Amino acid sequence: MPNPKLENLLNLALSATSSELEKSVLLPAGYMQETRSWELIVKYHGALERLESEVIHIEPLISGYCIATVREDFIDAFAALDEVEYVEKPKSLYFN
Repeated sequence: MPNPKLENLLNLALSATSSELEKSVLLPAGYMQETRSWELIVKYHGALERLESEVIHIEPLISGYCIATVREDFIDAFAALDEVEYVEKPKSLYFN
C-alpha cells in the first residue's frame, strides 16, 4: 500500500523497475543510481538533523523544509517518523 506521507509521483517512482525509470522523463528526477539514494523535499517539524548518518543526509532550508538524501531502502522508515509531515521528489524543469 502506498505511503500517504509520500507524494503520489514518488510512490510511483519507488515502485517502478530500473528499466521503467530509465524510460521515463519524470520519474528518475532526484534519483542517484550509483548510491541508490533519492534527493527528497521534506516538510517537517522538530529536529531531523539528529538522523544524519551514512544513509540519511539532511540539508535544512527554511520554514520547516529540508532537502533529505535518503537511501532507497530507508525511505519508508524515514517517512514514518513523527517529525516528517510530507515527502516529495524534485521535479525536472524544461525550457520551451
